Amino acid sequence: MDIIPLDRDDDVMLKEVFGVACRSEAVSRVQPIQRTEEEFLKMVRFDFPGEREEGAVAMVDGSPAGWARIFFPERDNLDKCWTQLEVDPQYRRQGLGSALVTWTEERARAAKRDMLLTEVFVPVGARESHADREFALRRGYAVSSVEIVRSLSLPVDRDVATRHRERAHEAMGDAYELSVHVNGVPQELRQGVCDASNRLILDAPTGDVEFEPESMTVEDYQVMLDQQRDAGRTIITTVALHRETGTVAAYTDLVMPSGDPHIVFQWGTLVLPEHRGHRLGMAVKIANLDELARLAPERRTVQTMNDEQNPWMVDINKALGFEVIEEALTMKTAF
Repeated sequence: MDIIPLDRDDDVMLKEVFGVACRSEAVSRVQPIQRTEEEFLKMVRFDFPGEREEGAVAMVDGSPAGWARIFFPERDNLDKCWTQLEVDPQYRRQGLGSALVTWTEERARAAKRDMLLTEVFVPVGARESHADREFALRRGYAVSSVEIVRSLSLPVDRDVATRHRERAHEAMGDAYELSVHVNGVPQELRQGVCDASNRLILDAPTGDVEFEPESMTVEDYQVMLDQQRDAGRTIITTVALHRETGTVAAYTDLVMPSGDPHIVFQWGTLVLPEHRGHRLGMAVKIANLDELARLAPERRTVQTMNDEQNPWMVDINKALGFEVIEEALTMKTAF
């Protein structure tokens, strides 16, 4: 076995790594993410502004058998980095995972980061016993928080949607205006959406790890839109605007990937603290789901993740009919 740098310009290597990622996820996730090869290559080659990425591949007999990525934020949260690890099922328990973790930790130390974070997905009921969690614990990692992965079957029950839509609009009154946008909000809303998105990491519970607000700019937002469009994805965003101040009081995103024609991913949802209590979270989610049904009635599920200590968003998702399918353990190690 050899650990070599991931060459993001090497089509042959990336296509083989794609196979590793697909086989790994097929046995590691309850609802594996389906991607096309083209979508995967574009994802791996994309660098989000303000973030640097490195990668490594575990080679066995000249072919990739595992890979790891490590992400370094360069404008905020400079004490932290995030990693992702995948090992081909047929090569597990042979030291590849440990070798890739060692490489990852060396890169984190070289970048003078104090904390390395990763996620381990486990079936419901396996939080304390899953092999991937035990692997991380043996490597010195600890569980810092738990997110619950939920899935919503589409279409949404009409009576459920109508009931919650009416209650939300009654609570909002005339103080807020909803607008729905596909593949990006208009220029006049972008700064407000960026401001809300940047504080998402502060307002969502994150266990015993503290974060600084993120630093996405309006220019970064356009880069993200361009990349998602290039990967064949469609983004639906609903915004709740406070009429009196012109503030983006709440927003939510749904993303339709190109590689799986049936699934939709729920991205961020946030209601600013000073605007809570008006059912804005439910209002923007219902509006987004309405637009999704109009644009893509063939989609069959929406997948979302929320920290188990986030009762507000959990209650909204439960009310809409989301059901638990697995758990995501955030694991950390400190240097």
